[in-house]
Amino acid sequence: MLKLQRRKKWKLLFVLTICLFTSIVYVIFVLGEKEIIIGNGENVDISDIKPFEPFLDEDFPKMLDTNPRIPKIIHQTWKDSFVPTAFHENVRSFIDKNPNFKYYFWTDASARQLIADRHPELLETFDNYVEPVRKADMLRYVVLYEFGGIYADLDTECLRPLDRVLNKFSCVISPEPYEHASLIYNTRFMVTNSIMFCGKKHPFLYRLMYNLPSFSHFSQDIDASGPNYVTLQLSIYKTDLTKTGNKLTELHDNFVYVPSSQYFQNEIDPVRFEQFRKMCRNFKSLNIIARTGCVSLKRRGMIHRTPNKYTFTRHSFYHTGYKWISSSAVKITDLVPHAVIYQTV
Repeated sequence: MLKLQRRKKWKLLFVLTICLFTSIVYVIFVLGEKEIIIGNGENVDISDIKPFEPFLDEDFPKMLDTNPRIPKIIHQTWKDSFVPTAFHENVRSFIDKNPNFKYYFWTDASARQLIADRHPELLETFDNYVEPVRKADMLRYVVLYEFGGIYADLDTECLRPLDRVLNKFSCVISPEPYEHASLIYNTRFMVTNSIMFCGKKHPFLYRLMYNLPSFSHFSQDIDASGPNYVTLQLSIYKTDLTKTGNKLTELHDNFVYVPSSQYFQNEIDPVRFEQFRKMCRNFKSLNIIARTGCVSLKRRGMIHRTPNKYTFTRHSFYHTGYKWISSSAVKITDLVPHAVIYQTV
């Protein structure tokens, strides 16, 4: 009996040792691989491939001595008023860096109430959404249309004050990193909806809201209400303005400004690391769009990108709709005492 117990202990120790060794190897050779390898050991000339997005070397454009064109309101959302501890530092970063901003927090219940009160035509679409992420997508467009301000996902950290972003343009929509657009979707341009800046009643937000019902049949969230949807609507919005002969200047109330992704979306989604490694090792089989993405990763790095001094936010790609989150949470008013809930707006 004693020998059997010893054998079990030795087997358990052996298994644990193998697991530890495997983890160490993974960390060293997979997570530790900071640079993308171009090609499978071949000598590949990348000198003639120019970056789609130049390295950011100047601050966000602004105007002097003007009132903000976008309200100083931060909007964030969660299913209820208890914020998981994983996001506490991110929430506080927006408050600490922007102490003179209002803070509106939205729950599933207050979101539905807002839509019922202000846009009842959209309520059926909202109620029929099965995936929480689609409801969250609709909400961000509605709250920005109704109140204006800044929408930021809870997995976004604020690195510097945002006053400058609100000063010149009536709406600011950030692109995804070029590497995401090129290597995942084989396109040169794609915007994000994880952080958005827009003035109240902006016509682009109206388009985002009222075209959602027509896209609810799409199987993928990203196409039905997320970044691909926003990218398409932005393209149509600009095309429609061109057709009517309305070539807007940057200072026009209906203009949408698209800055460098390095201001707000400088990071690469960790979920994509291994996919990008495999693609870039097969560099010669890629088209020019994907090759440019690989070269950008090679030059700028993939895992540990140091924020540019002009970068405003850092997105950690927590994928809240598809990832387990600890039940440990704190009420939003304990975290942000001046938080405003819709019923009291």
